Amino acid sequence: MTRDEVIRRLRCVEDDLRAHGVSALFLFGSRARDEARPDSDLDLFVDPADEGSFGLAAFDETYALVERAFPDIPVGYSTRDGLAPIFRPYIEREAIRVF
Repeated sequence: MTRDEVIRRLRCVEDDLRAHGVSALFLFGSRARDEARPDSDLDLFVDPADEGSFGLAAFDETYALVERAFPDIPVGYSTRDGLAPIFRPYIEREAIRVF
């Protein structure tokens, strides 16, 4: 699946993700670079609309929405604040904003 195909599919769940508190969704890693192999995962991070109300339930619900959109691809999913501090600058630099 190409980067553009991934982005199109992610945009299909945008309304549902926003309804659960996601204000922005970013793609990074091999799929963002359009270098994915058949066994590559899907690396994403989100910015919540409201940090205070984006708890574990909202995180799990939004993760499940993305997982259902990509049933055959393992999904790596985090909030921006959940990214490992040592990798965060590199991830943010290469990330593509989906919405």
